[in-house]
Amino acid sequence: MFRSIVAIATGVAVAETQVRDYTSYDFQAYLKEFGKTYNGEEFAQRQTTFDNNLAKIIAHNKEHKDGKHTWFAAVNDLTDATKEEFAKLRAKKWTPSTHPTVALSATGPNPTSKDWRKDGVVSAVKNQGGCGSCWAFSATETVESHYAIASGKLLKLAPQTYVNCVRNPNKCGGTGGCEGATMELAFNMTAQTGIALESDMPYAGRDEACKSYKAAVKVTGYVKNPVNDAAALETAVATKGPQAITVAAEPWQFYGGGVFAGCIGASGSTLDHGVQLVGYGSTKDYWGYWLVRNSWGASWGEQGYIRITRSDDAVIKTDNAPADGVACYPYPKTQAVGGHCGILSDTSYPTGATAATTDVVV
Repeated sequence: MFRSIVAIATGVAVAETQVRDYTSYDFQAYLKEFGKTYNGEEFAQRQTTFDNNLAKIIAHNKEHKDGKHTWFAAVNDLTDATKEEFAKLRAKKWTPSTHPTVALSATGPNPTSKDWRKDGVVSAVKNQGGCGSCWAFSATETVESHYAIASGKLLKLAPQTYVNCVRNPNKCGGTGGCEGATMELAFNMTAQTGIALESDMPYAGRDEACKSYKAAVKVTGYVKNPVNDAAALETAVATKGPQAITVAAEPWQFYGGGVFAGCIGASGSTLDHGVQLVGYGSTKDYWGYWLVRNSWGASWGEQGYIRITRSDDAVIKTDNAPADGVACYPYPKTQAVGGHCGILSDTSYPTGATAATTDVVV
């Protein structure tokens, strides 16, 4: 049995990561840096995987140095992960929603940039570990942010509430728990019974039985943003707060920093991962990006964050393998996904976040 992928999440004040020279780096240095140990056959398998991935990272960064890429790669806790382990992290499948969409109308120009971390409503980067609970983290983080905006209090809420207790009879987004579900199901549950504090229901990184708990926060519902509409999403971020989004994250494994533009080919349009959109902006060298918080720990990317290019905001791609990214029957033959990494396709946010003191009996 291969070791679970776990890193320690820490508080984050994100600054752009510098490109690191890996030409003299090796597997032993990697094991020491990330505190990993393997024995026997697994050691050899992990080393082979690492060596192959390190070669890709070095090659990519050489091209970055030559000006061929706007982002660079880095060694992280996933560099020796098997394809199956990495796929499990992205267990969230995109489910076409029948929920009504709301296109917000801007009363004036949106700000040229927005970063909700600066408002103190985004908690420290979390780590889902080896459980496919990205959807639960995306929902939890977004409820945290919207409660903080409403109340002025940033709480640390418990994604394990959703992992344990979200019911998913139609297998939307997966089969539930660590095998995937959707943020919409989580928001619906939060409206019905609420979500607990992390201190009351610590994250286990595995499926557990749903037991009685004390709810800390409830919501009244959620808003679904129009599909593949960059202007509407920007307005929602600027005026309402962070958003729960679904993306195509297979190409993200070795992201180290910069404005990511690596979602190309089929893997770049297959939606498979739930994350939190916390803002947007630009750099002096690059006109626009979406600022996204991941749940793979702070050792990944720009201290747990990734900036996604907005150069594809008007681009619609076709996902020809919806069965890999859509889990509610019946499967469509194709689906249209907008923006780089499909970032515009499935976005939402909770409404009416308030404190709750309800004992939920199950």
